[in-house]
Amino acid sequence: MDNRYFDKLIAEMQPFFNENGFKEVDGIYKNDKKAVAIEYNDDRQMYVLKTADIGEDGNFELSEVNAWLFDDSQTAKDACAVGIDFVSTLRSELGIKRTRSTVTANIDLPTASKDGSYNIAAFTKKMLDVFPSLKEEYKAHVAHYGNFLYLNFFGEKLVPQIKAILLENNKKSVKKLFDVLENGYLQGDHDTVNVIVAIVAAACANDDTAKSNMIAAMDNNKHFVDSVTKFIPVVSSNKKLRSALLK
Repeated sequence: MDNRYFDKLIAEMQPFFNENGFKEVDGIYKNDKKAVAIEYNDDRQMYVLKTADIGEDGNFELSEVNAWLFDDSQTAKDACAVGIDFVSTLRSELGIKRTRSTVTANIDLPTASKDGSYNIAAFTKKMLDVFPSLKEEYKAHVAHYGNFLYLNFFGEKLVPQIKAILLENNKKSVKKLFDVLENGYLQGDHDTVNVIVAIVAAACANDDTAKSNMIAAMDNNKHFVDSVTKFIPVVSSNKKLRSALLK
C-alpha cells in the first residue's frame, strides 16, 4: 500500500498525545502510564491501534485494541476518521472524559452476530468497514433518531457512495465494493438480501452508466444482476422506497 496518509492519521491524534503527555520514541508514544503504537498491517489492509500499561520496571507488551480497514481506495478524509476513532478508544482506555459533550459518545458501532448469521447489523458493519468515514455518520444517525433506520441511512449515506464508485468505475474500488455486496447477497438473511438489492438498484436508478458498470462488475453472477435490474423500476415507482433510498 502507498501509505501516504499515515501522517494525516497521526496529525489527527497529535493534540491528544500533546494534552496527555505522550512522547514519541522509535514509533511508540509513551507517557508515565501507557504505551501506544499505530501500525499498518499490509496483509489485513488495516490500521491497527495497540496499547499497553507500562510496568514499574518500564516494560510493556503491546496488544491490539482497535483496527480500521484501509486500502488504496481510501482518502485523507478517511485517515482523519481513523485518527478520531483511535483517539476515542484511547480516551476510553485512559478513562478520560471528553472535554466537549457529544451525544454520539456512548453509541456503539454495529457488530457481527455471535452465531455467525449474516443480518442487517453484520452487513452494516461490513459497509462501515468499506466506508470508514460513515462510522461517525452512523453514530449521529442513531443519536438523532434513537434507533437505526437502516433504509433511511443507506439511502442518504450509502447509495450515493455506491453510485459514485460505479460512475468513477475504478476497477479496484468497484471490485472491492461488489465483493462485499455479493458476499452479503449470497450469505445474508432474507432482509439483508432484499436491502442489498434495493440499495444497488437505487444507485443505478435513472443512470444508465451506473447500471452498465454494475452489470459489468457482476457479470459472473447473473442472478444478482437480474435481481437488481428487475428491482430498479420498483425503486423508481414505489413512493415509500423512492423517498427512503433516492435522496
